[in-house]
Amino acid sequence: MPEAEARPRRLRRLLFVVVFVLVVAGGVGAYVFVQSRGETASVPVFCERLAEAQDLDQSLATLDPTTLGPQTGALQRALRVAPADIEPQLTTLTAFVEQLTAAVSASPTNKREALVNALEERQGEIDAVTAAGRAVQEWSLANCGISLNGTATSLPD
Repeated sequence: MPEAEARPRRLRRLLFVVVFVLVVAGGVGAYVFVQSRGETASVPVFCERLAEAQDLDQSLATLDPTTLGPQTGALQRALRVAPADIEPQLTTLTAFVEQLTAAVSASPTNKREALVNALEERQGEIDAVTAAGRAVQEWSLANCGISLNGTATSLPD
């Protein structure tokens, strides 16, 4: 009889351990899933991130290292939350800007020459990048009210 009573206790303990492990595993899995998602794509969040990169064109023109890195980072953060309808164009633009920034940053002395060389090396990409840039400008003006082409309130023809 004592062995018969011990068997249900062992089964209950085993069942408790299994349930406990499943609950912990589920909790850990849910936590990892939530943490891996980061920010979700949404127009308001995207607009906020894009506004941080609003002066990127000026940073590239002046090659100011104090603003170029942060502006490029802002563009990368915007890409992570980009709505699906503008993501492909922003991906093209971001990759191009990252390449230019890397080339300029790698130059120990003449940053302007490094930019010119980087642009010449990527001459075949200019049309696609220009089209992507225009699409991002138009989208940001229409959906965020942000002009990415300087201080103008509308896009040039």
